[in-house]
Amino acid sequence: MSEEKQTTDWAAWSRESVEMMVAKNAEWPRQFGLQGTPAYRWDLDSATLVMNGPLHEVVATVCLVGTTSDSEGSFLWSWANEAIPRQHGEALEVVHDFGRENQLSLLTTPRIQGGRPEATECLCIAARLQRAMGTFIDQQGDVTLYFTILHLQIAVDSELRPN
Repeated sequence: MSEEKQTTDWAAWSRESVEMMVAKNAEWPRQFGLQGTPAYRWDLDSATLVMNGPLHEVVATVCLVGTTSDSEGSFLWSWANEAIPRQHGEALEVVHDFGRENQLSLLTTPRIQGGRPEATECLCIAARLQRAMGTFIDQQGDVTLYFTILHLQIAVDSELRPN
């Protein structure tokens, strides 16, 4: 019995990844009462993103997938950036492995020429492979950070807990 090798249209698969994240990114803010543009703060060391909704805070566990630099015109994967805490690169190992197994240089090349479109594609592919709930993008001056949202929960206010 010969096994037929299945060929995947990676361009279509990638577009589908982006479409999946667009749909998920429309859903999770609604689900957690975060319409509009809530105030937020992220912390790379704890891999958290805290968003302030009108009724409560929402805490996300995130993975920094990578960064773009407007001045350099490139996207750098977190696993290739020594300035990023190691847990982010470890959370991306599933993406790196997938890229190696399928000879997808986009997922295995540390620095990719391009900007937001290339970074968004990498982000959405990473989110799909990590089974993320959504994505989050933040700009800090010249650098844009691309996060996958791995887990979301409403923060419990310790002052409101029963004794």
